[in-house]
Amino acid sequence: MKMCLKATGLFDVALFLGTLGAPWLSAQVTNDIKAHIDHSFVIGDKTLPPGDYTFRTELTSGQLMIVRNSKGDNVAQFSVRESIDNRTLKHSELVFKKHGDTEFLSKIYEGGNPNGVAVSEISREESRLMKEGRQAMEHTEEQQ
Repeated sequence: MKMCLKATGLFDVALFLGTLGAPWLSAQVTNDIKAHIDHSFVIGDKTLPPGDYTFRTELTSGQLMIVRNSKGDNVAQFSVRESIDNRTLKHSELVFKKHGDTEFLSKIYEGGNPNGVAVSEISREESRLMKEGRQAMEHTEEQQ
């Protein structure tokens, strides 16, 4: 009986310590990602024009990304989840899904790390296009 309680106690401690580390595990992009995007793109239900942007993970939750334009204004916020690429990238990358002429931000990876983030929620427009049977072409844009 004591052996069973001891094993259960160790499991509870491991579970507790794992839970403490969970918020940090979800923040896979730890540095700002600066990007020049030469086409308009959609994040959630917001369309952003071509330009220079900075993508930053909100450190308190690790599950929210904030986008700022070149003036430093917050222009978008969106929920993210962990995404793992099968390779370690030399440079940061943004991944877009293109439906016709519309591009939707899909994933962001920080250079030197196969762990990144994916946009958690599909926009209404992308959902509509998918229901119409339109196939998306995925492409990446390397950032310096």
